[in-house]
Amino acid sequence: MADAHSPGTRENLVVAQGTVEIATGKEAPFVRAPGDALLFEADAPHSYKNLTNAEAILYLVMIYAEAVR
Repeated sequence: MADAHSPGTRENLVVAQGTVEIATGKEAPFVRAPGDALLFEADAPHSYKNLTNAEAILYLVMIYAEAVR
């Protein structure tokens, strides 16, 4: 389980290998396979689960909200 990030933070995940379940805390879990992607609000607790016995490889890009001045 990953803790919530700062308000407005998003995560963009791309699955390169394996089948994974991503639970964002705000919606039903998403299942993604190789070539699939998911962009979600990461300012709530979330988790990643490998659904197989094989190695899963994910690429993750964090998108942070700009600070308001």
